[in-house]
Amino acid sequence: MKKPVLMIGIIMFLLFLYQVASKEKWGIFANSKLIPTSCRGVLVGLERRIPENWKVFCEGNNLAVEIKELAIPEDVENIRPLLYRQLANHMAFLARNSANDILEKVFFVRFNLVHDKMTIDAVTEGKFIVKLSTLENSEHIMTHLKSTVQVKETVK
Repeated sequence: MKKPVLMIGIIMFLLFLYQVASKEKWGIFANSKLIPTSCRGVLVGLERRIPENWKVFCEGNNLAVEIKELAIPEDVENIRPLLYRQLANHMAFLARNSANDILEKVFFVRFNLVHDKMTIDAVTEGKFIVKLSTLENSEHIMTHLKSTVQVKETVK
């Protein structure tokens, strides 16, 4: 090598570009699929089992579930209790079909249940969803959901 200082300079410049690019989210260095999170671990197990009307994705280490509700007909008078029952069923489905030790480490789980008459947004922590996989009594499930889930309703 005739000019070793030039080679060291090029290597140092490439390392500098890599650090800046990964910090500023430039190009190929910003691939978030390569960053391991608990949410991605839950997604891997759920992708085969979720229904077609579900959209599941990660927001950092938070799991977001958007559901277009199809099981409840539109001509029902009081849709609110039916939507809450479906929300509890969907949360239990998520708890039973994902790995409990991984779901515990997910910070928040956000549900967005959409129907033509009403939308329900619910937020809870992953460690509380895991408990639904073991509860069988409907009263226990109801008290657990009342104490751990925050809900916002929007009537259309």
